[in-house]
Amino acid sequence: MKTEEWKNLISEEVELIGPLVRLKGRLSFIEVNTPFFESVLSSELHELVESGNKIITRISTEVGLPDGESLTLEVSEWYEVKDGKITSLRTYFDTTEFRKVFKID
Repeated sequence: MKTEEWKNLISEEVELIGPLVRLKGRLSFIEVNTPFFESVLSSELHELVESGNKIITRISTEVGLPDGESLTLEVSEWYEVKDGKITSLRTYFDTTEFRKVFKID
């Protein structure tokens, strides 16, 4: 079951850097990620590395597409956490298929 709990993990000063977006601030982070998170069908964690306030993950995420098909993204996420909240997130994935499916230039 999908929940809204992830929003409680985002700090006010969060910075997101990814292949498709760069932004700062909790509200912007939530606005950009809500539609994406709602389209996630499943995620599988393959690797997690933690060092102090930094966490690196390697995951596979299956995203539902508007036509009923799905797309699997292989993603690396680099988090920085302070006081239990995400202050920085850098995401890396091959955008070729994502851009084609969502008609992003």
